[in-house]
Amino acid sequence: MKRLIIAVSGTPGTGKSKVARVLARRLNAHLIDLNELIREKKIYTRDADGTLVADERKMRAEFARVMKKTEGHIVVEGLLAHLLQTKYLTHVIVLRTHPKVLERRLRARKYFGAKLRDNIEAEALSIVLWEAVQAHGVDKVYEIDTTKLGPRAAAKLFTDALSGKVSLRPGKIDWLEEVF
Repeated sequence: MKRLIIAVSGTPGTGKSKVARVLARRLNAHLIDLNELIREKKIYTRDADGTLVADERKMRAEFARVMKKTEGHIVVEGLLAHLLQTKYLTHVIVLRTHPKVLERRLRARKYFGAKLRDNIEAEALSIVLWEAVQAHGVDKVYEIDTTKLGPRAAAKLFTDALSGKVSLRPGKIDWLEEVF
């Protein structure tokens, strides 16, 4: 099997961290937390609200350095993982969650006001999926609905897709009319 470098992305609250951990164990892969890498290397600024804003150019450069010195399979997870260089990524998984379920998850994380609304709207509009397909093409992107799936089931679904047992072709999930 060729070296796998898999990005796990999605709106906050869709299960990226948990799915990535399970997938990395299943594939015996190194796990890279992109948010942790950004904080550790201080490749960010803060906006007016105090939110960290990653420097995407520096993020990509740092990921390239880490990837080149890491042997074997890699699973990289984070909200911005789908924006990493397409030449390095073999697969991009975009996790999706029904906006009503996502709202409950985000409220439990203390998301309120504009931050809550912006993330629910981003999920309803398929923003992360759209960006991933634009950057990497439809054949490299896998879409998984985690509304009713736990991390193990989501990871298994992806490995089943890798072996050709199921299709996770993007574009099958649409919650737009339910939200707007």
